[in-house]
Amino acid sequence: MRDKILNPDQIGGSEGEKMKKYLVLVLGMLFILGFTASAFAIHSEIPSETQAIVAKGTTQVTMGGELRVRGWYLKNASGIRRAQSVPSDANTQTWYDQRVRLSLAIEASKNTSGFIHLESNAGSSTSSDGYTWGSLNTKPGYSDLNFLEAWILYKGTGLGIPAGLKIGHMPLALGEKQFLDHTKFGDDAIVFFMDPTKQLHVGLLTTKFVEGSTAAQTAGSSNDINGYVALAIYKVGTNTFGVNYTYVDDQTGGVLANLQNIGLHASGKAGIVSYKAEFDQQFGDAPDGTDALAFPDRFKGYAYLLGLGVKPTPMFGVRAEYAMGTGDNVGTDGDNEAFQTTLGNDIHFTQIFEFTTTTPGCARSTGLNNVTYYRAGLDLNPTKDLSASLDYFVLRATKAYGAGSTGTGERSPNSKRIGTETDLKISYKLDKNLTYFVMAGYLDTQGWWTLNGQCTVQNDKPITQAVHGLTLSF
Repeated sequence: MRDKILNPDQIGGSEGEKMKKYLVLVLGMLFILGFTASAFAIHSEIPSETQAIVAKGTTQVTMGGELRVRGWYLKNASGIRRAQSVPSDANTQTWYDQRVRLSLAIEASKNTSGFIHLESNAGSSTSSDGYTWGSLNTKPGYSDLNFLEAWILYKGTGLGIPAGLKIGHMPLALGEKQFLDHTKFGDDAIVFFMDPTKQLHVGLLTTKFVEGSTAAQTAGSSNDINGYVALAIYKVGTNTFGVNYTYVDDQTGGVLANLQNIGLHASGKAGIVSYKAEFDQQFGDAPDGTDALAFPDRFKGYAYLLGLGVKPTPMFGVRAEYAMGTGDNVGTDGDNEAFQTTLGNDIHFTQIFEFTTTTPGCARSTGLNNVTYYRAGLDLNPTKDLSASLDYFVLRATKAYGAGSTGTGERSPNSKRIGTETDLKISYKLDKNLTYFVMAGYLDTQGWWTLNGQCTVQNDKPITQAVHGLTLSF
């Protein structure tokens, strides 16, 4: 028992140890709180409504990005998960996909800036922007991040007028995007621009479309496709007028060709009326054919677009549009009269016909290549957070040719009739930077695929496609 009784000296030592522990604890808390205060002091210098992050010196870096999750429904299309399709008796398909984007905007000074933009893709593919759900308790197999954009911009007044240089991988488009639209994944380019006046913008650029073509190397020829563009844009109030010239030098696959395109475009508003228009004419040397001596091969395509909109109130508007691109008179000579396009797999007109199916241009997203569009649209904005649009299209092939004949030497009266499509879009802002959307379309086919021999299953079933999703931007 006496061994368990502590004497006064032992009691005093224990209290001293406790006091030391308390002192260490208090000092530790003060030490941590001191660093916490410093951390809050650093971040408090950044406005709460921005996404700026701390960088060395006076450089400001702004972080941004986007998360998008979509659910799909597709009926009577031959391709798996919206692969290039024709109308068929395919089973109904449903799936989810997801896309991730991260960006850094760098402001090094008032004259120098840069931009880095990362986007997810489908594994090793560089032509997709997301992955399909179904990884079964593993990391998603389609979650790689690749550079969507990476460019440097310098601008100043050293030439006596505002001018600049932009170099790297960047989105590119011309006019109303009916000839060239590479905004989906971008191109490698060098852009030089000048602004002689506040209204006039002039640009020159060179872009590398293809480098190191395997087919060209096998043929022992050059292996590049290069593009050269000159453009001028003039703005007057809410109206924009522009002209551009593009020279595409294609030396791949042992074939020499150059496509030249001149485009004129205009868009703007006058009161409650809005408008847009574009005309493109093409010329140049087409790829040599077997009849090159008898019929020199030339590009001769053209296309035009006319659109008009009326919005009498902020809540309601109507639109009408007509667009036509020429097709080729196959077999008449060596010339190519079809309007050539270079577009990303994206929606320019219709949600199903150009985005999912094989068009008269023999691929997806060939735009106005041998296609004529008639369009009527309705826009609704009942609240600041809710918007909707409804579009109706009449679709025709500009030229009927090849297997589109009846077999008796006469053209089939239906070989130009692609069909009609009705598209619906709804967008609702649930919260700050959080949007729910619905996009749905119904393509009522009218014989074009079957008569032109492009259906593996000989039917023209109507195609239904719908997608809904959530987008969080930051």
